[in-house]
Formats: sequence, C-alpha cells, structure tokens
Amino acid sequence: MNKSQHAIVVGGGVIGGFTAYYLLDRGWSVTVVDKDRFGEGASEGNCGLVVPNHILPLNSLETLINGFIWMFKKDAPLYIRPGYLPQLISWFGQFASNIRTKSILASAEGRHALLQSSFDLFPEFVKAENVACDWTLGGSLHVYKSKKSWQAYGKTDNSLRQFNIQAECLQKHAARKLEPSLGDDICGAWLYRQTAHLRPELLLAELRRILENRGARILDHCPVRSFKSQNGRATAVQTDREILTADAFVLSTGAWTPAFAQIMGSRIPIQPGKGYSITLKPQPVFPKIPCFFEELRVVSTPWPDACRLGGTMEFSGLDSSLNQGRLSALTVGLRHYTTSPQPNGIRDEWCGFRPMTPDGLPFMDWSPRLQNVVIAAGHNMIGVSVAPASGKLVAEILDHSRPHIDPNPYRLNR
Repeated sequence: MNKSQHAIVVGGGVIGGFTAYYLLDRGWSVTVVDKDRFGEGASEGNCGLVVPNHILPLNSLETLINGFIWMFKKDAPLYIRPGYLPQLISWFGQFASNIRTKSILASAEGRHALLQSSFDLFPEFVKAENVACDWTLGGSLHVYKSKKSWQAYGKTDNSLRQFNIQAECLQKHAARKLEPSLGDDICGAWLYRQTAHLRPELLLAELRRILENRGARILDHCPVRSFKSQNGRATAVQTDREILTADAFVLSTGAWTPAFAQIMGSRIPIQPGKGYSITLKPQPVFPKIPCFFEELRVVSTPWPDACRLGGTMEFSGLDSSLNQGRLSALTVGLRHYTTSPQPNGIRDEWCGFRPMTPDGLPFMDWSPRLQNVVIAAGHNMIGVSVAPASGKLVAEILDHSRPHIDPNPYRLNR
C-alpha cells in the first residue's frame, strides 16, 4: 500500500491506541474515533499488570463447573447472571470445546507470542517516548491460603517451563519476608520476577499525547453507526457527527465488536466479561509488590500515589451498573490475605467489560466481507499486557508488511 494513505481506527482503547501508534510509525495518517472517550473502558480501570506468564487460557472443566455452582452467589469470583445464561449457551459450548489439551496448547502458544513480544516492546516504547506511566519492573506474587491449591500450582509452573517461564516457590516465611503485609495464615506463594506494572490511565493519557503530537486526529464521543462500502471495500464510516472517509479501517471495539458482525460478514464470538476495581489513596498497609490473591481472584497493584484492587468476572451482558457486593469482595480479598485493615480513602469505584473469547485468543484478521478492514478485538483479560505487540501486528497486517510474529493463531476462522 501507498504509505501516504489514511486509516480510521474505530475504538480508542489500548489496542486501538497502539495500532494507531504503529501505523503512524509506518507513514500512515490516522484518525481514531470512539463512542466514549479515548482510553475509557476496560483499558483504563484495570490493574495495569504486564504479565508474561499469563499464557494459559481460562478453559478448564473446573471453570465451567464453578461458573454454574457460583451462579447464585453474587460475590463469587465468577458470576453468571441467571437471566443472561441463554445468551451464553453457544459461547460456553465453544469454551467447552477448547478444554482439550491440544486446544489449550494452541491458545497458550498464541498468547505467549503476544505477551513476550509486548514485554520486549513496552520498555522500548516507554523510553523512546518518555512515557510517564509509573512503569515498574517489580515482579508479582501469586499468594495462596490453601496448601492444596498452592502445591497444585506446581503443575501450572511445569507447563509454563516449556515456554521458558519459571516461578520461584516460596514457603510462608519467605513470602512474608519478601512482602511483609501478607498475613500469617497464608500457606505460601509463587514469585514471578518478570512482571511489570504501570498506571493504565496514565498510559492512555500519554498515548493520546503522543498520537496527537504526531498528527493523529482523535474524535471522542463519536460512535460509528455503519460502514459505507463499494465493490467489497469499505469507503467510509457514518458517525453521529459526520461521514469519515479513509483508505483502510481497523475495528478495535472490544466487547462491543459483535454489534458489527453483520457488517463484517462474520459472527464474532466475544462476550463482555465485567470486571471491577477500586482505586485507593496510599494505604498504611498494602502490598508493595503486585499480588494475586488466588482463591478469591483479587489482584492488588501499588503505585507511588495510589493503589488499586481489581478482579472478579461477571457475565451479565453490557450492564454498566456498579454492584456494591462485588466491589466489597475486593476489599474482603485484601483483608483476607494481608494484615491490612479496612481500606480507607476510596478515590474511584469502576467496572468495565473485558472482551472474552471462547479460547482465550484475540482476533486480528481481515474482515471476510470488507477487504480493507482489519478486526482487532477479543483480548480477554490481557489487553494491556499484549497491547504493543497487538498494535504492531495489526499495523503490519494493514500495511501488508512481514509480521513480526505469526498472525495465524488470531485468524477469525481458526
């Protein structure tokens, strides 16, 4: 393609933002349009972890069973709203079909490629662009209260070693020495030294600054209603404000992507997995290392001037209401694993929609119907962790360039 061409990126989350960044690197002019505000949504309120070891998808028989057991427990780590279950039957059928070892391995390989590439690209980006986002390479702890669960994680560790990812198994006293805020009743932990964390809202603000300084146009509160096409190619998007023309398009709309399925010519099996977080002012007792409190599926992240608790998974459609019971489960998780008292100084309570696919892999591929449109969505719970590599790959696909990683795992028909 002629490098002077213009691309429209529909969706201003972290994937769309990095796609725009790498397209600008390749000489494209770029417009980013978002139905809300650039950087809002799941990209903004998560715990900001860049975790190369999160290569295994959620697919397991245990996850399926727990989903139905916990259906009537509204503060459970995984909650399915009973009334929404009929809309999940097909998705869960596909989820169940990917429980096989072969499918899990294929997903792990695809996730690993994105995670490792991003882990290499992130510090380059932060340094090159002088990005102020509290980037810290400080490791992470997976903390357990159950001895059985702690020991069982050894099987996961063995699985990850084939990808050159290895954790350190810590007994209780070693874990508490490393992280003194942990309670005396924990059993042990697993330490990953190759984990980074950042402040996601700062990352998105900095990314916007960089894009606009390079000449990108960013349109907030500008929902796309339809695509205009001719001879199998998109020619423009119809927004609430105006018709925007371009030579190529990227659809990076996260959990809202299925709404464009008819336009794209393909069913896109993405379900919104609602997650929650609470942002606090600095606490007198709070883990200094990012911690995964495993049995309750709660995550803690520290920053210089704030800290965040996040977690839970709720399948209830695109319901943006805040469930106070599920928010409370986050602070309960902190107190359950640490010596922290009831947190004080809540700055923000948040929920957002993770775009969940049945096999844990995102879609990054050409639209079957519109040959100049690339779909880039379905990054599950690792959007921030894989954003640079995903954005770079999408830009390479759109530019018809040699991809830096194999794009085949992310095809629509895999």
